[in-house]
Amino acid sequence: MARPDARRMTNVAPPEGTTLFLIGMRVTKPWRVRAWVGVFAAMARILGHLRANRGAGMLSHRLYLGSSAMVVSYWSSADDLRRFAAAADAPHLPAWRWFTRNFADTNSVGIWHETYVIGEHETISSGMGAWGLAEAVGAEPIGSGQATAAARLAHNGCPAARRVP
Repeated sequence: MARPDARRMTNVAPPEGTTLFLIGMRVTKPWRVRAWVGVFAAMARILGHLRANRGAGMLSHRLYLGSSAMVVSYWSSADDLRRFAAAADAPHLPAWRWFTRNFADTNSVGIWHETYVIGEHETISSGMGAWGLAEAVGAEPIGSGQATAAARLAHNGCPAARRVP
């Protein structure tokens, strides 16, 4: 884990194509233990594989547990993410086939994902180590002219931010 930094920080400019991938599961029928434990165990295997195989393209990830489980991950590109998901020698494809064969459309466990290619964005953190996009691509102190979200959006090339007073 990154060391706390008291300065106000933002992310360095991410390389073009950097991708945010959110994926999660929700227990919808707690008595269908095989379904939700199986999905959770598959995610643990997938994350372990990705930590051991940095070349697959995942830059960083965080697991969140609450009313549902969610992984927030950053990837070098959407193509790397799709390539990993379809790779016969990686754990995702067999897990997906298992889920589809046994639990898709049964309401035993809910699964979801969202993919975003990073474009217009801004970030800030203070009093903690690099987090989120800054952890994935690097952090830098907030510079002159970057004190507000609108200024950071403009700094990152967001045309709409230039219209914000």
